[in-house]
Amino acid sequence: MPLKEPPGGLFTLESNLQKTNQPILPLWLSFSLATAFVFSGITVVIFGYLTFQVIWNRPLNPIEAAAAEVASVGLDLDQNNPLPAVTLPPGQPTPTLIPTSVPWGGSDRVNILLMGIDRRPGEPFISRTDSIMIISIDPVGKSASILSVPRDLYVVIPGRGRDRINTAFVYGAAGNNPAGGAALAMQTVAYNLGVPINDYILVDFSAVIQGIDTLGGIDVNVPFTINDPTYPSMNYGYDPLFIPAGLQHFDGVMALKYARTRHVDNDFGRAQRQQQVILAARQKALSLGISGLLAKTPIFYRQMEQGIRTDLSLEQIMSLATTASEIPSENIRSDVLDFDYVTSYRTETGAQVLVLSNEKAAALIQSLFYE
Repeated sequence: MPLKEPPGGLFTLESNLQKTNQPILPLWLSFSLATAFVFSGITVVIFGYLTFQVIWNRPLNPIEAAAAEVASVGLDLDQNNPLPAVTLPPGQPTPTLIPTSVPWGGSDRVNILLMGIDRRPGEPFISRTDSIMIISIDPVGKSASILSVPRDLYVVIPGRGRDRINTAFVYGAAGNNPAGGAALAMQTVAYNLGVPINDYILVDFSAVIQGIDTLGGIDVNVPFTINDPTYPSMNYGYDPLFIPAGLQHFDGVMALKYARTRHVDNDFGRAQRQQQVILAARQKALSLGISGLLAKTPIFYRQMEQGIRTDLSLEQIMSLATTASEIPSENIRSDVLDFDYVTSYRTETGAQVLVLSNEKAAALIQSLFYE
């Protein structure tokens, strides 16, 4: 269920999939074709008009500014119990968003929160979002932006207090509610980064593997040799990984491994590899053409229906996919909130986290999402 705002009203949770307008194609075909576009990296968002003053005057990472508002909330990171129950005392509100979103009209700049779920086979869908990206598209300027957000960014989570940003989804999804988790993750990103988020796509490991395989694999230029003897297996053991430098053709399993490995460098390097995989999948999907994707839609539907959650309607996905496919590769910008924009910080409980350097990050966010 997405966060939508009726004209003149406050945020409400409603399902785009229950809209009265029905797609022209059969439902199964529309959904599977939409899924194909989603997983080829043509992921974009509903990004409404919002008041510049509201967003720009709000602190990007208001850890200190919001301290008074969340002073009564348990803010410590307990490494033995990283997701403690927090009860807010009466009269002590935590930060909440000012409603700003409006339905996408087809010509406005739009934005989506893409989250990768750290979910292994047999595990529930609710898990930490260890991959977080904001993907934005400008239909008029024919351009797009991708910003990777580190999972250890220490932020204010509305209604919870301070914690790592990758815990927001789990907090909001309490009671097996992925839509609620996505809603809180969207609010958290918008509040702390000053980037309005209106819709989301959640993907798990199986969706990555099966989506890439259905495309026929992807071609990725590996900048340096990767030798990771402690790469984690799906059963929490080790699955040693070696990938030589140079142009490589990856199937779904290898694409996922390339996107997940981080022991050869760090989370920032991993974020760059994840962006490579998304852009390579987009390129492969475009090379197949509409007829090629249509031929694969039944396979996409069968293989990926359990590994993706989104609040985008079928009509929205098809429209956004068409718009995104028209953007030249040279007009796609990507960046990572790395040590150029964050600093290390140790909490009172000894947890190592990252804090946003507001002044440095502001210029990057301005250039990616407001120009």
